[in-house]
Amino acid sequence: MVGRKTYQNSKGDIFNTIYDIIELQKGELILSDTRLGRLQYQVTMYDYEWEILYTITESSGSRSDVTMRIIGDRQDKQKEIRREFALLESMLLGGADVKIVDG
Repeated sequence: MVGRKTYQNSKGDIFNTIYDIIELQKGELILSDTRLGRLQYQVTMYDYEWEILYTITESSGSRSDVTMRIIGDRQDKQKEIRREFALLESMLLGGADVKIVDG
């Protein structure tokens, strides 16, 4: 199963954000090829293992097309693709508006 989305961010920004996501998910990096725009890592959660393969291509300006494929034990791959894109999007856009109070 494959998901696709276009972002108003450069290829480099997207790669850096995905590296942060890998760290947050305690994922294991399998492949990182910035020249070809491919990044693959493995996630282990709840006794299941699956891999996420990103392909990032930079289009006109600072727009980038991101393709994501889920490989492995994940039962609801469609839900996982939506979840991963939501996480990527929230981190690229700075997340939700939060009022910070010093106190």
